[in-house]
Amino acid sequence: KDRQSDRGVRHLDIATGRIDAMFVLPDYFRRGIGRAMMRHLERIAREHGLKNLMLDATLNAATFYRSQGFQGDTAGTYHSPRGIALECVPMMKSLADS
Repeated sequence: KDRQSDRGVRHLDIATGRIDAMFVLPDYFRRGIGRAMMRHLERIAREHGLKNLMLDATLNAATFYRSQGFQGDTAGTYHSPRGIALECVPMMKSLADS
């Protein structure tokens, strides 16, 4: 499901449990918006019977995702369908643990 607002955007692929995008506009950092978006995505995931969520965190966002219960420390490279390569940290969160 895609959700957009004037403060951020997020996308969860229900078929795979992958969060493909989650961004908060810089003017709205540190206001709880990212945390609220994550809770919303977790609620949707649970409603669809997903057991885990996965994502590729940008290096500057990995600390945030860890604070939300995601695990993963090994840096890798995300290759977008548009041919862009971006350093990332593959992460996973078990919904059974939270």
